[in-house]
Amino acid sequence: MRKPIVKLTPSQVVKELREKHGWTQAILSELTGIAVSNISNIENGKSRLGEDRAILIATAFGVKPEFILFPNGFERPDLKSKVKKIKQKLDKLKEAS
Repeated sequence: MRKPIVKLTPSQVVKELREKHGWTQAILSELTGIAVSNISNIENGKSRLGEDRAILIATAFGVKPEFILFPNGFERPDLKSKVKKIKQKLDKLKEAS
């Protein structure tokens, strides 16, 4: 029997990395300059993890921001049909030129 695929959110990744390092939210706050309340909200999914914050947090953990922002990779099944349409339009543009 196959194991179900676990989908992680950026919020979960931040919390797991912080706990793995044995840090409190206050320590992560001190390192990154992000308020403790914002870190709490990020970890609880109440606040969006933007690019700037992802870069700061990733630097503190010694990982690339993509590791936090795209924990499941760049594949997005929900966008598959839209991506396919874009590729078809690009092919038509190439053929026309």
